[in-house]
Amino acid sequence: MEYRELGKSGIKVSAVGLGTWQWGSREWGWGGSYGKKDVLTAFETAMELGINLIDTAEIYGRGRSEKLIGEALRGHKEDVVIATKVSPWNLSYGRVLKAAERSLRRLGVDVIDLYQAHFPNPIVPIGNTMRAMKKLIQDGKIRCVGVSNFNLRRVSAAQNALAPIELTSNQVRYNLLDRRVEKDLLSHAASERITIIAYSPLAQGLLTGKFSPNSEPTNFVQKTNTRFSSRNLAQLSEVNRAIEEIATARGKTSSQVVLNWLIMRENVVAIPGIKTPQHVTDDAGAVDWRMRTDEIEKLERAANAKFDRLSAVPNLIRALARHWSVVLSRQSQLEALSESCHM
Repeated sequence: MEYRELGKSGIKVSAVGLGTWQWGSREWGWGGSYGKKDVLTAFETAMELGINLIDTAEIYGRGRSEKLIGEALRGHKEDVVIATKVSPWNLSYGRVLKAAERSLRRLGVDVIDLYQAHFPNPIVPIGNTMRAMKKLIQDGKIRCVGVSNFNLRRVSAAQNALAPIELTSNQVRYNLLDRRVEKDLLSHAASERITIIAYSPLAQGLLTGKFSPNSEPTNFVQKTNTRFSSRNLAQLSEVNRAIEEIATARGKTSSQVVLNWLIMRENVVAIPGIKTPQHVTDDAGAVDWRMRTDEIEKLERAANAKFDRLSAVPNLIRALARHWSVVLSRQSQLEALSESCHM
């Protein structure tokens, strides 16, 4: 496994970590195609392979992700770098402190290694948020401070508000299809030694080669992603073909090629979403090798797919209708149960 310093913290993290939005999240298929046994075994596999960065958030699975990680951590607390995130509606001074306490309890730890503001909140001054972060560091509740989904202007504001403490990281969407961070964030982060934590590094599975117009996803998150319409999946044929050609020549998988493209940047670590131990084993194979310049150029030329958002509207409507049908059905069942209990 390869390791990089997390910002200027001195903490070493694996170049590929574990993303855990899927842990406990029914919108990803939790309780259907995978469950608790799968993710806990995946965690153990990660420990065996030297993966030590695990990223979660208080909103993932409505706190269930943090609880599952807390269960997985028993016996491994010294081996893992824990990153979690505070929700945008909890960014005021007092709410940050309370949210951190709740996350600490769910995780079953005394200190969070990296505490991140999940999204900016334009209503809450960043100074209030960072004042709370300073308090948490002073009290020994967190070790480092990061942000997520912050543009360059907001990153600079966070840095200024947090000073003299250093901002450690910015977690952003970054993959072959989503490269806006390269416009200005990437260079700023490199010069300031702020680690870029790339979420959705496989574009929610679009870059794994698993999906096509004849093989569409079944979970709510992917079905409501406009890129997963039949027409848009067809647009990905060129980039997926380029990925597969390099993977075959290298004796790698598509996921390993795509993740390798990301972590060739020394200031970037990737946190692909993990559901099963097979995912962990596959993702870990992205390290300790490098693509050639011609292979990188081939990927980047092929990754200029144009997406048609309107083509996804029917899928989006069907997915939302099905989602709310399930929600209402469960609500009716609860009401019926409540009624019978009071008879």
